[in-house]
Amino acid sequence: MTEVEADPSYDDAEFAAEVAAEVAEASGAGVAGSAPLVAIIGRPNVGKSTLFNRLVGRREAIVEDKPGVTRDRLYGVGSWEGRHFLLVDTGGLDPSLDTGLPADIRSQAQVAIEEADLILFVVDASEGATAVDFEIAEHLRRSGKPVLVAANKVDNDKRELAAVALHELSLGEVHPISAAHGRNVGEFCDALLERLPDATEVMPTPIPPGTRLAFIGRPNAGKSTLINTLLQAQRVIVSDQPGTTRDPIYLPFKYKDRDLVLTDTAGLRRRKQVARAMEKLAAIKSIRTMERTQVVILVIDATEGVTDQDQRLARMAFIRGKGVVVALHKWDLVKYDGKLARERLLAAQESLAFLEHPWLVKTSVVGPGRDRGAGKSFNLDELLDACLRTAAALAKHIPTAALNEELQAAVAEHNPPMWRAKPVRLYFATQADTEPPLIVISANHGRCLGPDYERYLIRRIRRRWHLRGIPVRLVVRGRGRANKERSAKR
Repeated sequence: MTEVEADPSYDDAEFAAEVAAEVAEASGAGVAGSAPLVAIIGRPNVGKSTLFNRLVGRREAIVEDKPGVTRDRLYGVGSWEGRHFLLVDTGGLDPSLDTGLPADIRSQAQVAIEEADLILFVVDASEGATAVDFEIAEHLRRSGKPVLVAANKVDNDKRELAAVALHELSLGEVHPISAAHGRNVGEFCDALLERLPDATEVMPTPIPPGTRLAFIGRPNAGKSTLINTLLQAQRVIVSDQPGTTRDPIYLPFKYKDRDLVLTDTAGLRRRKQVARAMEKLAAIKSIRTMERTQVVILVIDATEGVTDQDQRLARMAFIRGKGVVVALHKWDLVKYDGKLARERLLAAQESLAFLEHPWLVKTSVVGPGRDRGAGKSFNLDELLDACLRTAAALAKHIPTAALNEELQAAVAEHNPPMWRAKPVRLYFATQADTEPPLIVISANHGRCLGPDYERYLIRRIRRRWHLRGIPVRLVVRGRGRANKERSAKR
């Protein structure tokens, strides 16, 4: 199995903390009003994401010395002196660009401005105020929101003196800081809290408990389009340009009275095609997102069919104990060619047979408003239903009596083969864990079943309890082995 290699300059341990700072947007589920919202605004490459990471206390946003890295709105929780507030990182604003991807980034930033209680306007002190900075400043004044100006990249005393010139933006006091090195950040946070009297001493509510669904797939497979359509809003940017999504985006969603968390991720390409550090980091974060989720929705472009990379992603999720639902997306482009449609469907079933009969749903989003969440969708309810069934299978706890009844029936139909010229006796079975299910069988010898017989038992269990598209693990332990080990230690 080929996975994306980690960027050696990136500390992978920073992913160890759970996603406590991943909060719903103010219009989402349950966080509105719990804490004030601070939006980080500025033109491209002034250090907004670096400041965001500094305030949330870890590298949550991808940072690279290149404009346009951040695109979608990324939320987190900032803390200072025991008080907490919500933060939203945004893409760089350039009012002179009003079409394509820059326009989509600007629309996302505008939503953040409208939601915010306070705006952090970040300016590059090493370059001084540019014409774009003046345009943004004028736009922020018209918004009527309170603004705090951060003169970033002030790495020495000379730049700190030069930052005084940024008062010409006419937005009040200018705070010279270095987000990368922490210079003056403490004083800046003190000033921020003075402007946020509603900052709470209680950690803002994280994403409510719910079934996590991660949309995983190759670039341009349609992951972001599916999420926007489910939310009926342009919550994530959609573009024909591969690699539009960089940071994983966690979005609360309710379906049939069930709390779900939809996660958009960066498209994953083959390792040899991932050259730049930024894309490597985006891929690493997508894989970490896969590890945190419960059900992976593998989005496959039906016009191309299942590729080797799709199979790698499916295996990656399966061996990590995740349920997998397959979305054959863009089905509207193949369904009218009956022969091609049959070939695509059969090939998908055969190529992904190792997933053990996953739910396979043919989906489409059509119409001029599909990228904005206003398109006409097909089979998205079926896709979510399949996810709920898969999540239920992951969490299923099989009664011990029923499990032993099935074990006895399996042994009666096919006796286990000899082990080292000794007969094998299977005494009883119990389920030791869920997500994924772990079945422990007590036998007269430990690890005495061959792979074929283990597969035979697992398939019977799958068939009886409808465990589709999830890994089922089986362990055979020798009877009384634990007691013997305890006696030996004494």
